[in-house]
Amino acid sequence: MKYLLYCICQQGVDEFPPEFPSESPQEFPPAPGIRVVKADDLAAVVSEAEELAAAPSVYSLWAFARVVEAVHARQTVIPLRYGCLMESEEQIVRLLEDRRDEYKALLHQLRGMTEMGIRLLLPANAAPLRNVPESPGAAYLASLRNRYNVQDTLAPEETELADRVAGLLAQWSIGQRREISSSGQGRMLSLYFLIPRSHSEEFRQRAREISTPPGVKLLLSGPWPPYNFVAVS
Repeated sequence: MKYLLYCICQQGVDEFPPEFPSESPQEFPPAPGIRVVKADDLAAVVSEAEELAAAPSVYSLWAFARVVEAVHARQTVIPLRYGCLMESEEQIVRLLEDRRDEYKALLHQLRGMTEMGIRLLLPANAAPLRNVPESPGAAYLASLRNRYNVQDTLAPEETELADRVAGLLAQWSIGQRREISSSGQGRMLSLYFLIPRSHSEEFRQRAREISTPPGVKLLLSGPWPPYNFVAVS
């Protein structure tokens, strides 16, 4: 039996339920067989899984995200991207043991942090991106390939806008990532901010006060697990 990994956390630091009771869908996400595999003071949240589809459905991605969010609401996590599949519990334990120092350092770095997102919908006359897949699942996976090296793909005016918005929010931001993608209405510039959980409301309030150029729409989301600030698999 294979296992789908959702996130990695540290046992004994924060309160964390030993497993997700499937009979409580109001409290926990609708994902079957959620459990925890432990190795020393680390743990991986997993579920039993068959082979995954090359292009996951929107429901699969949503259900996966709900599990990670449920754990993130309770303690610090290293969220994993959808599709991390392990062959056995023994392989999961070896992963936690082999990368223990890396994971513990990252958990320390992320402790007390959360992610906020700002999406800037740019006018439709902006140059479209090429080869954008139509399937939502395929689009999600394709977006991962360019997630950390978008600076070269931004037009000068897009870089200027991103810099201005980031500057206005710098007081609360510990880290920032940028991503450009295509939408049916134009280009979508996504900005991700790593901020202290305790400042989520202040960040949200300041973001709502930001004025954008004519024709540009600003959408605020979060707090989320810090997907864009981990580089592990």
